[in-house]
Amino acid sequence: MAGPLAHLRVIEAATVMPGAIAGMLLADHGAEVIKVEPVGGTWFAHDLTRKGWDRGKRSVELDIATQADEVKRLLAGADIFIHSLDDAEAARLGLDAATLDAEFPALVVCTLNAYGRDTPYSGRPYGESLAAAKLGTMVDKGSSHRAGPMYLGHPALHYGQAFLAVISSLAAVRARRMIGTGQEVEASLLDAFLAQSPMNHWWQEEGISYIKKGDSGAVDRFGNVRLVTGMFECGDGKFLQFHTGSGGFKPAFDILGFGDRIQAVEGPEMAFPLTEDEYQVARVEVFEAFKARPRDEWIELFQAADVAALPVLEPGEILLDPQVEFVGMRVAIPDPDFGTIYQAAPAARMADTPCSTPAPAPAVGADNALLAEFQAAPARVPAAPVKPIKRPLEGIKIVDFSSFFAVGFGGRLLNDLGADVIKLETPGGDQMRPLPDCFDAAARGKRDIVLNLKHPDALAAALRLVKDADVITHNLRPGKADKLGIGFEALKAINPNLLYVYLPGYGSQGPKSLLKSFAPLVSGWTGLLYEGGGEGNTPNRSVFGNEDYNNGFLGASTILMALENRAQRGGGAEYIECPQLHSSLWTTSEHFLDADKKPVYGLRLDKEQQGFDALDRIYRCTDGWVCISCRSDERFAALARAIGQPDLPADTRFATPCDRSANDADLKAMLDAWFAPQTKDQAFAALDAAGAPAEVVCESMWVDDALLFDWMEQTGRVIEDKQSMYGHVRMLGLFNRLSKTPGQASGSAPRLGHHTVEILTEAGFSAEEIASLLERKVAYQAADVTGRIASKVNA
Repeated sequence: MAGPLAHLRVIEAATVMPGAIAGMLLADHGAEVIKVEPVGGTWFAHDLTRKGWDRGKRSVELDIATQADEVKRLLAGADIFIHSLDDAEAARLGLDAATLDAEFPALVVCTLNAYGRDTPYSGRPYGESLAAAKLGTMVDKGSSHRAGPMYLGHPALHYGQAFLAVISSLAAVRARRMIGTGQEVEASLLDAFLAQSPMNHWWQEEGISYIKKGDSGAVDRFGNVRLVTGMFECGDGKFLQFHTGSGGFKPAFDILGFGDRIQAVEGPEMAFPLTEDEYQVARVEVFEAFKARPRDEWIELFQAADVAALPVLEPGEILLDPQVEFVGMRVAIPDPDFGTIYQAAPAARMADTPCSTPAPAPAVGADNALLAEFQAAPARVPAAPVKPIKRPLEGIKIVDFSSFFAVGFGGRLLNDLGADVIKLETPGGDQMRPLPDCFDAAARGKRDIVLNLKHPDALAAALRLVKDADVITHNLRPGKADKLGIGFEALKAINPNLLYVYLPGYGSQGPKSLLKSFAPLVSGWTGLLYEGGGEGNTPNRSVFGNEDYNNGFLGASTILMALENRAQRGGGAEYIECPQLHSSLWTTSEHFLDADKKPVYGLRLDKEQQGFDALDRIYRCTDGWVCISCRSDERFAALARAIGQPDLPADTRFATPCDRSANDADLKAMLDAWFAPQTKDQAFAALDAAGAPAEVVCESMWVDDALLFDWMEQTGRVIEDKQSMYGHVRMLGLFNRLSKTPGQASGSAPRLGHHTVEILTEAGFSAEEIASLLERKVAYQAADVTGRIASKVNA
């Protein structure tokens, strides 16, 4: 396949879903991905998810437990090896990191596990649902339909782990160009959870936060903050989401009929708390107001007033939207079961390096006859080291013109891996600055410069920064960058090797291109709220995972792809787009449209919001809930022993994963009856003793407690800053694990203009020139970079 990674070969031998998803992201963008599967396939090989997650790959059957040498013969010609073996099994097979480093020193080895080797949970069994249960994720967003924990309807941890695997692997490939050798990278479900939590979870000595503790999907989660976003039922029974950010608060409530009770404010809206009456309107009366009109009327009114609003749709429906069609994000793929299916196209768009339409997912073992040919590929050999580096992206400079969360979060991930990320702000500052924990989550560790880009001397200064940058990023409305003088053609003229990465809401062109885009509107538009609602239910008001994180992940992945592509082709500038629409579509790749363009769910949460099926589900006990993840043959046998029915695997109804899926209702009834009379501890003890993967569902905010755990700080997952501009804080830190060039999380968010003089000096400005820029207010330097700043925002 064509694409920026067409020179890379990946061997994907993981038997967990994020391995397939990571392989899809690499294959979508050109990598040759050879999927090594057990004979007959894994336990999920015949699920509908395969049609998305395995597209564009080759498939060969090998029993890794008995044919490790055959797998190794594939690794000689590979760049990246993705597996999910535990350490003991990998060592027994000679597939551990140390052995592979000795035998294939150019290879990047990506290990997928549940909780990481360096945590107290390292011995616990793998499973997205198990991790969600153990880490309190099932109560992070409450159910709209019942009390108690809610199974994740959207596989956010799976996608998050896949993104971390790709980001870490591509960072290691970049490091290989510097140090000459590959290394091991590790991606865990724990880190995937943490990586989707910093916006809403930090510790501040006085409890300051823009969001209330507890259910972060609650209708009152923003408290007194001048922000409304969420799902609302309209007069026709349909649902929409809207968001009042970026100047939309007063216009939105004028439209809703509350104009006389909402004050206009000067400056960043979210810096002004709600009055008592405004709170009554924004948190109570707004719900009934939406019932006065049908959904389409509201959306038309909001969008005409430049207020962000989108419908809540089922998965797949978005593929029929005119914007999706205009940008070519719907592709038709031949399919043996449906004739034709329609899926989201590869997510990252590179102007000079387009990606092919993915080939259909292969049948298990479809390429067995080509095994010898694959094994005969030229061996990858270590290159001569260029220079020693401590972090994988040392030497990469990124200038970020963006505001709000998504683009900034992607830059924060790359900053932790060693890139020098310079945040360029205008004198008013990023509109997200009034939200301290949210801003810190996206801007932590970066350097900050303030330039008034409306002044020609400020533009000239910005162009000096860009002249030696590797990447610039922004999410300005289409056309605005050109008006400011920072469009692609202008910057390419001064930097012929610049990677220009544009991350708007919907794309640079098309019928929705000029609309505002905020999380979680796009994720609701692409189906996540229906995923969380459960079969036959109305959509859930909120789910775990959204487009801000996903666009940050995809943005970081795309930049790494572009850097690798540029290095491979010997330089050159390139224009790249990576909209929120694209990342949101891609992170629902388990769903598609059939030949009649009707939605088909690859995974479907049940009506009770307890699981995808009987063997991956939470069960109610007398005093709480227990989660199981037992779909594979081995795990199902252990479950049968635990519940006192060891002969169940011999029952023809339950002999294979497909048989068990066909008789799911029988299993569900059987297990409901077994769990119901027991306490959660009794049920867990019986399951755990039998080796049946299970966890008690944590019904508290584990992540908030974890911010104070010593082991979280010792492993870099939490960092502390006693002298931040917000006072004493503890924040979520590093999410990527590389063995030879590890990342490092440090520092809290910079103040407005924190590093202006420092950055201008590095750009070659004299002290006199800098003084003139500051005096004329062309540039701004923070007067004090120590001590607290005033913050009025607290939910």
